[in-house]
Amino acid sequence: MRVEGNRPVRSSATRRDDRVGGSGNFAEALGGEPVSAPATAAPPTGIGALFALQEVGDSTAERRKAMARASHILDRLGDLQLGLLTGAIDRQSLADLAASARAARGATADPGLQGVLNEIELRAAVELAKLSAAL
Repeated sequence: MRVEGNRPVRSSATRRDDRVGGSGNFAEALGGEPVSAPATAAPPTGIGALFALQEVGDSTAERRKAMARASHILDRLGDLQLGLLTGAIDRQSLADLAASARAARGATADPGLQGVLNEIELRAAVELAKLSAAL
């Protein structure tokens, strides 16, 4: 098989003017009424509402925050349990546990959960008082 030399490629596309009869006015080619200028867009008046909408959190974000707080408190409780068993309780860990329970109590409206958080904070305060008395 033999390949001949390169030949230039020619386009068979027609010009735009040729498709509509050369007049160049699309509305006249359609035969309809003359087209008026487009209306201007209304200025944005509800910017405050858009900002307010952005500030509304979704339920999944609140649930994620609550789960993170619960996980943090459970980790601190595990540290406290280990410290009680080994006899070496870290003061900073106890203070962190009490602060976490206090912050989580303010973020929930469930009375049962608030009671548990009160007990956690009380237990951390008692252990801190024991450590202070021992020194």
